[in-house]
Amino acid sequence: MNSRRRFLKSSLTVAMIPLLPDIAFADEPRAAAAAATVTRPSWSVFRSGPLYSVYVETIRKMRANTNASDPNSWFYWANVHQNFCPHGIAYFLAWHRGYLHLFEQKLREISRNNALIVPYWDYYTDPKMPNEFLDTSSPLYIAGRRNNNVHASLSLDPFANNVINFPQGMGNAFEPSVESRPHNAVHNIIGGVMANLQSPQDPIFWVHHANIDRLWAAWVKAGGGRTMPAPSSSYWSGIFNYAPGVTMPRNVTISTVGLGYQYENENMPNRIPPAVAPARPPLIKLKALAPKLLGAQTLGGGEQLSLDQKSVSVEVPVSVQQQPHLRTLLKASSQAANANPATVRVVLNGVSLTELGQSGGYYYKVFIDLPERANTEHGESDYLLGTLGPFEIAGLQHHAEHGGGQVQLSFPATDALQQIKPEKLDKLTISFVRVDGDNPVNGTVINIKEFRVEADNAPSP
Repeated sequence: MNSRRRFLKSSLTVAMIPLLPDIAFADEPRAAAAAATVTRPSWSVFRSGPLYSVYVETIRKMRANTNASDPNSWFYWANVHQNFCPHGIAYFLAWHRGYLHLFEQKLREISRNNALIVPYWDYYTDPKMPNEFLDTSSPLYIAGRRNNNVHASLSLDPFANNVINFPQGMGNAFEPSVESRPHNAVHNIIGGVMANLQSPQDPIFWVHHANIDRLWAAWVKAGGGRTMPAPSSSYWSGIFNYAPGVTMPRNVTISTVGLGYQYENENMPNRIPPAVAPARPPLIKLKALAPKLLGAQTLGGGEQLSLDQKSVSVEVPVSVQQQPHLRTLLKASSQAANANPATVRVVLNGVSLTELGQSGGYYYKVFIDLPERANTEHGESDYLLGTLGPFEIAGLQHHAEHGGGQVQLSFPATDALQQIKPEKLDKLTISFVRVDGDNPVNGTVINIKEFRVEADNAPSP
């Protein structure tokens, strides 16, 4: 596998330039774009059609090409993802939409079949990995997966009626919600190479990301107050990078039609029952934060948190001096339009994976102030801050400016606290609820050096 430096310097990347799609830009007539629109089908439909054998054979050719500097190689595309993809930041969805489109163009070029398309795996209809990807003699198979059923990854949270904003950094926003679950969770539960940024090596990656792209299109189409940044917004200014000399204007990723395709089904999913709030896991006591780690915004926390197969909770006392400030922050945020949801946040610093943890097959739901008993009157989304797993950690490790394998994760907590409206603010309880696939992983998988709850401009305890 090529290193990042060798990949970026490769003279063969010039060959990618012809891959730039013949696409309709935002200022071209919509009719021209619609005339060239093709339909990406579900895997269940695609595998019975005439393009299935072409798709499999094309992937076989690409995987047989082990020169990762060659755009015709399977491994080249994994390196594009590892070196350029944005995760946990703005443009996660739009960058991957362009990436998937460029890959689809490459499939057509290699197969010499301009009708070839990338189908989607609708795991909300059937969470079991399609059998074609489990056949060890097929190029759709890769060794090392931990699970073949992603039912534990699914959530309807991104499609709730109150999720009406789109971008990262806003409250009630679709992009961070769908990235957490199902996107990250599917990567984590499948495990193997899917649990890191070389995940495009697994052929299931492409049909997974086609489904994520489809879910985005479905969210937009559903309306109901759901709002994307306007085409004239500066949000769409600039370009996406995919390789040296290979870029795409951000504004052509606004819709699938701009790239010449649509999906067979563009309805939001509703096939899984709403998840109720689980009971709070047992409390554990951490070593107190050292005085040098108590920053001006720190409400409290602890050191040396290790996560294994057990779900756990950590209690953070809030001082008498800090409680009025915390309540004021929550009230102010609730009154502000499109408020920043990170006014209050849970910060995990010095996060690293153990060798066991790197293989995936699990993740954790991170909650705030879960009830002592399971609550059927409230959905788990009211208490949920986000997810934590090997895919999120591996992505941050790769893009970290400093090495060492330890990274920092921050979970916005403002929205959740406003939803549950705790009567008392003398303490906050953070819970890490373990989620496994059908093949549980036992043992320590994640180590966290420092655990903190922060609030903007908090007074000293």
